[in-house]
Amino acid sequence: MWVLSLVEKGWAGARQVSIRFAESGTAVEHLIRGWVPRDVRAMMTPYPGMRTCGIPSQWYRAAVWLRLFAAQCAHRPSLILVDNERTLRWIERWFPALRKSVVLVLEAPDGSPQVFRAGHAVEA
Repeated sequence: MWVLSLVEKGWAGARQVSIRFAESGTAVEHLIRGWVPRDVRAMMTPYPGMRTCGIPSQWYRAAVWLRLFAAQCAHRPSLILVDNERTLRWIERWFPALRKSVVLVLEAPDGSPQVFRAGHAVEA
C-alpha cells in the first residue's frame, strides 16, 4: 500500500495526512511543484517510508503525468492526495482508472487538513 501526494500550493495539509499514513507503515511519496531546500525536505520527511521530490515548475505536469501513467500500468496507489481542484479534475480526465483513488486535501483556516473524496468531506 502506498500514497502519492501531489503538492502544488501548500504542503502543510498534505503533510499532516501523510504523517498519519507513515506512522501506520504506509509508504508516502510527495511530488512537490518547485525546488525544495534540503532543510525543508528534512523537516517534511521525518518518517521512514516518506519521500519528497521537488520538481521544477515547468516540468511538474509532465513529471506527474509520467508518474501517474507508471502507477496506472504497474500498481495503483492506494490514495492520491491533491491540494487543488484543478489537479483533481486533470487526473480524473487523463487517468479515469485512478479516479476512485483521488482525495482532495485542503487546509482549514486553523491549519488542520480538510479531506474530500468524491466531493464529500471525510474524516482526516
